[in-house]
Amino acid sequence: MKPIGLIDPDRLQNIPQKHRAKHEFCFHLHDLMAALLVQMEIKKAGHIRFEIESEEDRRLLASGIHILEFLDKSGRGDLERRAVVNHVCNALFSDMLHFIYEALRALEKRKFTVAFSLLRKPLKEGMLIVAQMCADEVTFFDKMKSDAKNLLNRRDLDEAGIKALLEAAMKASRGCSFTNPDAVYDVVFNFQNDLGFAGLFDKATHLVTEFRRNQTEDYNLNFIFKDAMDDDIYAGGTYAQLAMLILFLHIMQIELYGRMREPSKKYQNWMLFTSLGAYEALFTKGRSRMTNFVNSNFAEFMQCPVCEAQLRIKKVDAPRLFIGEYLDCNQCFTSQHFPFGWLLSKVDLDLFED
Repeated sequence: MKPIGLIDPDRLQNIPQKHRAKHEFCFHLHDLMAALLVQMEIKKAGHIRFEIESEEDRRLLASGIHILEFLDKSGRGDLERRAVVNHVCNALFSDMLHFIYEALRALEKRKFTVAFSLLRKPLKEGMLIVAQMCADEVTFFDKMKSDAKNLLNRRDLDEAGIKALLEAAMKASRGCSFTNPDAVYDVVFNFQNDLGFAGLFDKATHLVTEFRRNQTEDYNLNFIFKDAMDDDIYAGGTYAQLAMLILFLHIMQIELYGRMREPSKKYQNWMLFTSLGAYEALFTKGRSRMTNFVNSNFAEFMQCPVCEAQLRIKKVDAPRLFIGEYLDCNQCFTSQHFPFGWLLSKVDLDLFED
């Protein structure tokens, strides 16, 4: 699998060649999330507006009351909820993206303990908060307002509770057909899954662990004696699982931001098509529906400008085209910039329709 071309090759030199495109894809998802966060902040999408309707409202505001308390006392509870959820959403995604960015950079440097320590917070905790907002923001707000300390209470969020929450969030967020609650739970929370992240999170965070499925071995401290030159972390499904989780976070982000101010349909189509198309090419078996779509709908544009050969996209080429917007000719072996995002914006489709 060729590198996509988004990251300076020097940054990828410590990552095994066959995993470099997968690493770039995870960074691409991070960058999409950051770009949407910036876009919504520029548009002040999280802000709320209301009219001062009476002298009583004016006196209440003049008393120096907190704006949230004013909204509550003046009968604007829906606006109070919207303001709180919007504020939490923006701040939480910003926080998660800082951790994910530094974790991906740590993976580039083979700092495995640092990477999984950083990923634990956004994927094991932040994701559940986001899912609560997506699934039922009224219930989330009520708990945020009066019982925030129990937002991640283990009595509510046992295995069945987490899976039910993830299922509700996926039903509320269009575009989640690439995953399911069991898959997400098994990666993040299931200590029985030896290939998942649950054990890695705890061992990266704690020098000694006692849980039966994740005990520190004798003559050992967790990760202390790990050989940084071992490739087992890269080869163990890390990127497939990480990509699934970040893509799920981004789709929930789009859903939540759509409740503030609807992102453009063309942006949603571009995000879903390129991200799911690249994910499908990198991490799934069998033929690619997305590459078939491209070959069928963009054939008239897919001609090499150097040798005029007709080009057809193969599954192995999809990430480089969908994300890097580069197309390689197998006849004259040239690499050409191909404005795929621009062309996709000219096609009338809604990939979020069921």
